[in-house]
Amino acid sequence: MGDTYDNAAEGQADRTQQRALLTALSAWDRALRRDECGAWCIGGKAGRVYTWGDGRTWVLFVACRSALHWTHTKRRLAFCTVTQDGDDEGCLKLHTLPTPEQAAVIRDVLGIRKRIELAPDTLERLRARTAGWNESGPCPEARLAPRIGENEMEGTGVA
Repeated sequence: MGDTYDNAAEGQADRTQQRALLTALSAWDRALRRDECGAWCIGGKAGRVYTWGDGRTWVLFVACRSALHWTHTKRRLAFCTVTQDGDDEGCLKLHTLPTPEQAAVIRDVLGIRKRIELAPDTLERLRARTAGWNESGPCPEARLAPRIGENEMEGTGVA
């Protein structure tokens, strides 16, 4: 990886800004990762989101299927400012954290997975079910299944 950030504090500030956007987008936590240059980005199937560098805004890179698709995508992202306008791709600047409606458009356009939101009772039921998974020692209900042919050979005297 290259020297994307001058120091660790700069990288941490970038990550913090990206986490704020990730929360506003209600996006999957694993969408936030480092790219091949070591910069923090929110990645989707059809584009990525980076910080602009001023600590307040973001840049959305969008790759579309065709020139017509790019034209319609720019209309859908009218709340952003187009900074680079290619034939079938481009960059748009997002000035503030998006509203829930805008977040849904951004997730759809960039192909970013939405975070799974569970009801409190469902979440409590799942926590209760998985509570014993990290305890030490064998689970009394867990038994190893017999190997194939193990039961058949017990009475034959063959070891």
